[in-house]
Amino acid sequence: MHKVRCVLLYPLLILLVVVPIQAGSLDPAEKPSAPGFTLKNLLGENASLSDYHGKVVLLNFWATWCAPCRKEMPSMEKLWQTYREQGLVILAVSTDNGGEPRIKNFVRRLNLTFPILLDPDSLASDRYQVSGIPVSFLIDRQGRIAAHVLGSKDWASELAFLQVEGLLRQ
Repeated sequence: MHKVRCVLLYPLLILLVVVPIQAGSLDPAEKPSAPGFTLKNLLGENASLSDYHGKVVLLNFWATWCAPCRKEMPSMEKLWQTYREQGLVILAVSTDNGGEPRIKNFVRRLNLTFPILLDPDSLASDRYQVSGIPVSFLIDRQGRIAAHVLGSKDWASELAFLQVEGLLRQ
């Protein structure tokens, strides 16, 4: 198990990470497959990435103590509310160690309705080589990583909506 740090990046740096991928520089054959995992959700049920094959998945790694994570969560909720009926799934993976009541309180306070998964032992985090949070992966309908975003992102922005719409059309 490794320690995860909170990442503070300036918006320009985040743009440099996202724009080349969004602009289509990755040929579908060059996109790596998203590593599978199974974690518990807040109801104590197992949830696997494979459960969502054929959907576009925003996989986000975060923690309650991470200020940039707290900042981006409301925009993720807006994205979820806008596109969930069209095939978008958001899986927010908490990297908090223990403290399930704290996570539930956090989710309730922010009125988050998308699935929250628990990764206290870094099982999924290790598979995605997460060393800083927040970090997000957009996974296409074929289970390939289409984009990787390190740091906080405004998921309710026009650019994010265009990115998700493009993946939903594929």
